Amino acid sequence: MIKINLLQVKAEKKKQTGQQQVILFALILAVEIVILGILFGSVSAAKKSLVQKVAYYNSEIQKLDQIIGEVNQYKEIQTTLKAKLNVIEELKKGRSGPIKVLDELAQKTPKKLWLIKFEEKGRNAVIVGEASSDEDIAVFLADLERSKYFTQVRLKFTKAAEREGNVVKQFEIECVVNYAI
Repeated sequence: MIKINLLQVKAEKKKQTGQQQVILFALILAVEIVILGILFGSVSAAKKSLVQKVAYYNSEIQKLDQIIGEVNQYKEIQTTLKAKLNVIEELKKGRSGPIKVLDELAQKTPKKLWLIKFEEKGRNAVIVGEASSDEDIAVFLADLERSKYFTQVRLKFTKAAEREGNVVKQFEIECVVNYAI
């Protein structure tokens, strides 16, 4: 009788199955390594792209900050120029202002009223004069109050005095003069 040793076939099959499992495991491992490599490459490329975008946006922010600084400088220059133009405009008005004020004062002065002194310090003026009657002083005071060049008109005092044998009323008026009209 012939005896066949099947143990070797079983051992051979086991060996083949083990080899197949090792090859399958190696193949799965290789596929996973390739997939992880591809994923790592794409993540690395995305990271590189994001780093470039961040660098680009940071440079854009610096450029915009510089532009904003220049705009702020121009705004400051514009503000100073506007202030200078306002000063020039006020000076132009102030240049002709004293003439207009004195003309207004001459027009508002009644015939029987004489101005002796007009003194102005920092827009505050003192007008000293004489009149033949209290009514002339009252008319002069009312005319000054209606004038656009004189504000806060206030009679400080009146008193009787003698001038060349005639009785006259001396007065002093305080007011604020506005040249810039």
